[in-house]
Amino acid sequence: MTTTTTMRLILACLFIAAVLLSAGCTGEEQSSMGQAVTEFRSETSGYDDRVEFRFVPDSDDPGTYSATCTIERDVSWGTTIETRENVRYEGISRANPIEIVIPREDPLDRVALEIEIRNTAGDILHQSRTSVAPATPVPTPP
Repeated sequence: MTTTTTMRLILACLFIAAVLLSAGCTGEEQSSMGQAVTEFRSETSGYDDRVEFRFVPDSDDPGTYSATCTIERDVSWGTTIETRENVRYEGISRANPIEIVIPREDPLDRVALEIEIRNTAGDILHQSRTSVAPATPVPTPP
């Protein structure tokens, strides 16, 4: 084998390696399965009798997700009232978000929810901690 042939073979191998490496580097927006990663936004509504937490995916296509969450009442004390692990939610989309409703025993109850949402491949798509306290009433003059 001549030096020229050896150089061509080495350059061809380097070219193939570069193509294979660049094909695997598709960016952070892709999951390990090669599909776009779904992002979630959270919405919270507080009422006298309940607090509603909604986690809305950025997709209209129904998907299956699992969520692990810790629910706390009276956030100042951090009293855990419930832990839910790997709860499976099916058919979740923008029109049908994950909803967690926590009843309030008193309108002055403070509630917190810490959640982690994963796709079926186990990728973490959303992590957050949200707390809701009653609004400070505005005094009205007598």
